[in-house]
Amino acid sequence: MITPLANAALIKVARQARGMSQVQLAKAAGVTQAAISKLEAGVFQPAPEFVESLAKALTFPKSLFYETDPVFGVPVSVNYRKRASVGSKATDKLEAEINLRLMHLRRLLSSMDYQPELSLPRFDIDEYDGDAVRVAQLVRRHWGVPSGPLHNLTALVERAGCIVLPCEFESIGVYGLTLQPPALPTCIFLNKAMSGDRQRFTLAHELGHAIMHRMPSVDMEREADVFASELLMPAQDVRGDLMGGVSLPRLAALKPIWRVSMGALLVRAKTLGCITDMQSTYLWRQMSSNGYRTKEPPEVDFAPEHSTVFSDILRVHADELGYTLADFEAMLHVHADELNAMYGIEKQVRKPNLRLLNFGSSGVHS
Repeated sequence: MITPLANAALIKVARQARGMSQVQLAKAAGVTQAAISKLEAGVFQPAPEFVESLAKALTFPKSLFYETDPVFGVPVSVNYRKRASVGSKATDKLEAEINLRLMHLRRLLSSMDYQPELSLPRFDIDEYDGDAVRVAQLVRRHWGVPSGPLHNLTALVERAGCIVLPCEFESIGVYGLTLQPPALPTCIFLNKAMSGDRQRFTLAHELGHAIMHRMPSVDMEREADVFASELLMPAQDVRGDLMGGVSLPRLAALKPIWRVSMGALLVRAKTLGCITDMQSTYLWRQMSSNGYRTKEPPEVDFAPEHSTVFSDILRVHADELGYTLADFEAMLHVHADELNAMYGIEKQVRKPNLRLLNFGSSGVHS
């Protein structure tokens, strides 16, 4: 009988997912740090007993470590909040969670015919001379978005085939990131703790990367912000709301209409020439004195949009394919309690009457 080879990259992913160093794992598993170092470097192939010790210490099924999935690095375009305390261990944990979720998505989609209703356009920013405004206009036209506010961006993005995945990124100061892995749909990971306005702008920003950027560039973050602003607040539509006097009450009144932050509307007013530099400075001082740069008035807040496609995929497996909780554990190589924390998977398994959903239409239109 041939002994399967352990996947050193996935063992490293599991270690990073638990926030453990090689020394900590060695102590927990009762092995040497030198052995773990050589294993992760690819110069040591462990015996099954060694892998089982690591699996117990890391609380993952040992089956995970014999899978052949590729491991991806965090992309250059990670949308970080500026936070000096974020170190390499936190970034490693982020990368590990993303790789586990991509592995899960790969297995789930292999059992389905996933056909989105809309196509995700590709407009290389270099072919448009860096004009992200023009690209955003083309995207709205490509998807047939009517003029005015875009009411449900998440539903629109998912109809175009993107998988939006809320994650626990709050502790490491990440808003979102985009990956376009081979043989998988475009995946947009978002910090689930964000407010509704921050979530929508971040999603629009990440969508800009997916559509415009093939290679990293020094201007890519600015371009993604410009794209997001035009996508959510088209100049020809929002200008009329920002002319004739901008004040904090006016910004607060416009926030639930355009479904962006007061701060984003204020930046837009300045960018479009609706207010002067002096007026912009005065209004930002007012925002600061009222504490609105940290938290805007709760009475004009709105709830984050909900992504649905990944939950729909889980429900199809439970309802149409008959997957039990034990089946999901075996398929995704994660114990039930962690699957429930990541995806609320027990709720999917316990719903017996749901039928196969049409992934081509969310029923929600922009």
